[in-house]
Amino acid sequence: MINLNIIIRSLLRQKLNTGIIITSLAIGMACVNLIAMFIQRELNTDGFQKDADRIYAVKWNKSVDDEQSFICGVGAAEYMKNNYSQVEDFCRINQMHPEFVPKIVANNDSYFDHPIIVEASENFFIFFSYDLLTKNPKIALEAKNNIVISEELAHKYFGTTDAVGKVIYLVNNTHDREPMVVSGIFRKPLDNSQIKFDIVRLLPEGGNIGCYIKLKQSADPKELEEILMSNKNIPGIFGTPGSYHLKSLHDEYFTESKSLWRTYRISRDKNDLWIAIMIGLIIMGIAVINYLGLLNNSLLEKNKAYAIQRVNGGAKSGFVFNFMTENVLVVGVSLLLSFFMMIWFAPFFNGLTNTSITPAFVFRPKQVLTLCAIVLLLIMVTFLSVSLKIKTNIDLKVLKPGNIQFSKKIQNKAFTIFQLASTIILIITSSVIMKQTLFITNKSIGMDRSVIELKVRFPEGRGLQEFKEELLANPSITDVSTADGTPINIHFSRVLKFKENGVDKEFEVNLLQGDEHFFSTVGMQIMEGDNYSGNPSEDSYKVFVNESFARLFSGKNLIGTILPGLRLIDPDTRKPRELIIAGIVKDFQYSSLKSVIEPTIIIYSETGGHLLVKPSNNQITQAKQAIATLWKKHNPDYPLESETIGDQFELLHRENRKYLKLISSCCFISIFLSMIGLFAISFRNSQNRTKEIGIRKVNGAKINEILITLNKDFLKWLVIAFGIACPAAWYATHKWLESFAYKTDLSWWIFALAGLITLSIVLLTVSWQSWKAATRNPVEALRYE
Repeated sequence: MINLNIIIRSLLRQKLNTGIIITSLAIGMACVNLIAMFIQRELNTDGFQKDADRIYAVKWNKSVDDEQSFICGVGAAEYMKNNYSQVEDFCRINQMHPEFVPKIVANNDSYFDHPIIVEASENFFIFFSYDLLTKNPKIALEAKNNIVISEELAHKYFGTTDAVGKVIYLVNNTHDREPMVVSGIFRKPLDNSQIKFDIVRLLPEGGNIGCYIKLKQSADPKELEEILMSNKNIPGIFGTPGSYHLKSLHDEYFTESKSLWRTYRISRDKNDLWIAIMIGLIIMGIAVINYLGLLNNSLLEKNKAYAIQRVNGGAKSGFVFNFMTENVLVVGVSLLLSFFMMIWFAPFFNGLTNTSITPAFVFRPKQVLTLCAIVLLLIMVTFLSVSLKIKTNIDLKVLKPGNIQFSKKIQNKAFTIFQLASTIILIITSSVIMKQTLFITNKSIGMDRSVIELKVRFPEGRGLQEFKEELLANPSITDVSTADGTPINIHFSRVLKFKENGVDKEFEVNLLQGDEHFFSTVGMQIMEGDNYSGNPSEDSYKVFVNESFARLFSGKNLIGTILPGLRLIDPDTRKPRELIIAGIVKDFQYSSLKSVIEPTIIIYSETGGHLLVKPSNNQITQAKQAIATLWKKHNPDYPLESETIGDQFELLHRENRKYLKLISSCCFISIFLSMIGLFAISFRNSQNRTKEIGIRKVNGAKINEILITLNKDFLKWLVIAFGIACPAAWYATHKWLESFAYKTDLSWWIFALAGLITLSIVLLTVSWQSWKAATRNPVEALRYE
């Protein structure tokens, strides 16, 4: 018969032990369950798609390197469906550039929220299994002015999901309004999907864009891929032949996407999952070790009660049952507390991992059953541990006054070493990521990080020149350039094909465009040649190249030579015209530091959708204020959208900052849990050695000598843990840094600092309890002797 009052009183008598167990387990379960859900959610991406196993992304290989792009030539998908029996259907998809629709008007209200708008084939909602609330997948996109919006947007724009037939106006940069009729409402999936969108409209004809194909049930994707790779008759990109490859929907999610603005397709680095698994194992390992150690402490404290119960005719099974009931209650409370912690941690966790774990996702029956399975496993481990530790025979010695028996091995040394080693590894990892993040922040990129990019909203350029002149008149601004954008935000790739000494050559370059103020504004250094003159008739056919481009023609003077493999159409004669290399600029970093600087060409252009503004020295705040004031004066209908080159460069490496926060958070949690475990060990250790301490004090031992005696075991364990952690941490951080083309060094002081921090934690945690034991009156320990 279970007596809850007795069980609760028993737990309250051990407040410290009970509190530590509940706290440690709750934190451990919350962290591990969040990580487990994250991994399960990621691995099951697009698992809700009805035909997920038959859907493949079509990838184009440009034949220049092994890089494959999610793009399909005009007519290529139709060619595949018409000529290969393995192909059942296809769906083309593309994202409208966010700058093309800066404003949306709905229900007489204006919105500047930039929802993700995708253009797709008419069969989009048949091809994919997104939940269409209006149940009209066949006709939802049958007309050019049809638009399907998300449930959230319907509530935002119209206050209801009953929005079919209502009109939404898409307003472009020239203030033209395109009326679109809502033809459907869809619900965003609770599960993860690699395609993210808020609005879907019908895809216009033509264009080299992304494409998915669906294979028939019996089709062999490898066999079809071999055929696609060998057939050069399939339409390529811009007339450039290449080969097509297939990648399953699942694998495509784990392929890195390099697009800066195509946010409708998300991807995940599989290393994220491995890191999450390792962190989860470390945190749960520490939490379980603490639990088992404290469980052992609780059993030791109940030795006398067990002996009395046996003397009075009680059975071992009854004691085990009562003890298990206590621990099931403790684990249950920990589980409930972990649910609250999970909901509390979820927004922070989602921000660090770019996922969207919601309370609805957490409390789905499948997830709850998984969490309960973990708890049952923990209870089974508890039962086995208790059954093995409790002896059937009665040890009557524990009933003698002053003869309380304690186990010599409070906790397996290997467990403590594991806790300390895990803490050291996480501290080293956090330090290396922080060092690399600072390196990225401070590294020269060959451009002025303070330059501000403005998205121009002037219809047909009216008022733009006046706006530029007023900007330049402000003392906080030194230069202004018209361009397509900053090099980080806007650059296009192109394959140059030409013959050199009778040999066919080709390589890929990136293209940028800007006016005569581009170099001085952005802060690029011209190494050779003269800047653009500002005369469009002279500058239109001059180009600048960077040092990486020049190295492709090592030993050759490029100034004044024809740019190989690229020509522009003369607007007057409509004939191709050669481009002349007018100068060489110093290499500048416009992509992630994980990539080397690529060959780049800068073409003259006096038109563009962006203004680049260079602030005067140390006047970026004043420049931003001046921009905001003048923008309100010249373009009050649109909110100001601006960001610096530094902001954009930081965005390229934001994942590293998130890793830093994630690792640091887990480091803090592991340190906290380790401190709990060390405290429990030192508490039991001091109790076990109470008489020894009393005898030493009676014989003249000083407090500092007793502290050294009590703490030396922990210091030995720390040295062993340090020896194990350093090679493991070095290997992990070395592999992580290998993904960067430009990286910091692995300094010895990082490892030394981690050891010192851990030593400080150990001494602070253990010495307090040891000091209490060392300063206790020895009479209390020896009064029964």
